[in-house]
Amino acid sequence: MQRLVDQLEAGYRVILGLYEQLLALASSMEGHLKEGNWEAVDQKLCAKELIMGKIDGREHDLGELRERLQCELGLETFALSAVAERLPITDLSKTIDELMDILMRLQEQERVNEELLRSVVENMQGQLEDFQKSRRAAKAYQPSPTVYGDPRFVDEKK
Repeated sequence: MQRLVDQLEAGYRVILGLYEQLLALASSMEGHLKEGNWEAVDQKLCAKELIMGKIDGREHDLGELRERLQCELGLETFALSAVAERLPITDLSKTIDELMDILMRLQEQERVNEELLRSVVENMQGQLEDFQKSRRAAKAYQPSPTVYGDPRFVDEKK
């Protein structure tokens, strides 16, 4: 059973590394959002999507490990506290604590990025409204179109 706990800890270590990559991406995305470098933001979003796919795959594997450990220990539901009563999980607990710290930092960075993106969208909407107003004003001062459209020859004898 300790082997399962060790595998679980190793799996969470991998996920921890992936979330650290996400945090680095989110931090660099903040700079690109401030600069208005949309190509770099797009690249970062694509990289983020790839990492999230890897995390999902690892989470699936860890879910299976948790189920196996739960069955072997005879637990109704998986809980670290219940596992800790029967097996030493010091390394696993430390890894989970580190993961929670990274997740909190990532959540804060994503909140900052979301606020930046919202302000950019609001600014763009204001610029778009100004552009539409100026376009309507320019159109209002143009001569009205002719009733018949483009001039052309009409043969009325036919």
